[in-house]
Amino acid sequence: MEETKIVFLSDNRKVVLEDDDDIILSFVSDDKAESRFEVPYPCGGYGGGWLTLSPSKNYVVFSYFSGESEEGFCLFNIEGNQLKLVYDSGYLYGEEANYSFVNNERILVQTFRTGAWYQENAEADENGDLYYEFGELNLFYMETQELSRHTIHVYPSDDWEEEVTDVGTFAFSDLNGSEFHVTVPWGKATFYAPLESVLVIRPEKNPDLSK
Repeated sequence: MEETKIVFLSDNRKVVLEDDDDIILSFVSDDKAESRFEVPYPCGGYGGGWLTLSPSKNYVVFSYFSGESEEGFCLFNIEGNQLKLVYDSGYLYGEEANYSFVNNERILVQTFRTGAWYQENAEADENGDLYYEFGELNLFYMETQELSRHTIHVYPSDDWEEEVTDVGTFAFSDLNGSEFHVTVPWGKATFYAPLESVLVIRPEKNPDLSK
C-alpha cells in the first residue's frame, strides 16, 4: 500500500497530514486551508502515519503507528470542506496495517501482522497441534460503526521455514459474495462470511511462492 500524507479529491481540493509537531489533517482548496482537524496525540506515542482515500472520495483513513508494534486508524467522512470523525480505533497490537473499502464502502477492511513462525514460540491447541498467531482481519461496519476483529491462526507444515515462507505481504485482496480473499506471504487464502472470531489457515506443504 502506498504511504502518502496527501490525498487529492477534485477541483484542486486535497487532504493533507501534518505531523511534525501536532497531528493535524487539513482540508485544502486552491492552496488555502479551509478547515483543520487536530488528532489527539496517542497515549502510546506516535511513530508516524499516512492517509488512504476511499474510491468514492467520501472517506479518508488516517492510519498511524506507535513504533512499538501498535497500529491504529481514524476514519473520517468528507462533508463539504469539513472532515467529520467517524471512528478512532486507538492502538491495536500489530504491524504493517493495510486498509481497503468494500461492499460499496459499507465496510472498511483492516489487516495487520501480529506474529511470525518460530517453533519455540508456538502455541498448542486442544489437540496438541502447533500454531502461531499470524495477524488480524478486521471489519469496520459503517452502518453500526462497530469494529469486528478476527484473529488468524496458522498451522505450519513440518518443513515450514519462517525466513523463506513467512516473509512478504499480508493484505486484503477482494470480496466475492461471502468470500474474503487475502494475500499472504506464501500465496492466497479465503475466508467465508460470517467470519469466526478465530480464522484458521493450514498452508499446503512446500507452498509455491510464485503464485
